[in-house]
Amino acid sequence: MGVAFGLKLAFGDHVHCFFAEPTTPRACCWGCIPVLHDEIAVQDLGIDNLTAADGLAVGRASGFVGRAMERLLDGFYTLSDQSMYDMLGWLAQEENIRLEPSALAGMAGPVRIAASGHYPLNNATHLVWATGGGMVPEEEMAKYLAKGR
Repeated sequence: MGVAFGLKLAFGDHVHCFFAEPTTPRACCWGCIPVLHDEIAVQDLGIDNLTAADGLAVGRASGFVGRAMERLLDGFYTLSDQSMYDMLGWLAQEENIRLEPSALAGMAGPVRIAASGHYPLNNATHLVWATGGGMVPEEEMAKYLAKGR
């Protein structure tokens, strides 16, 4: 959120910020809705908050962040754990880059946003804040890679 906030402050309307969240714990999506913020948790909606994307497993959004970002965001999208595993496998195979599942959430952005038809992407630069993966133990990474299709 800090990267989106900083880019929006620096470049204003030239930046379009979208948050990507796992399908299950989409707390930020709810937390940036005016009047909800930190007043709602995913468990209040019957959502279990279980995801492979542990870096994004937030059950209740920060009220401060929700209030700060609600007017700066252009949208949200969600994606399944399986889609993150699939991207993880592809990226490792094609580019020899190994990331944790939560680091892949933003990778789906250009496809999702282009499919919506609401934002022309000519002359656009897509920035993904890939949170990491370099410290994932080899045996854990092997399990992640095995789940990708």
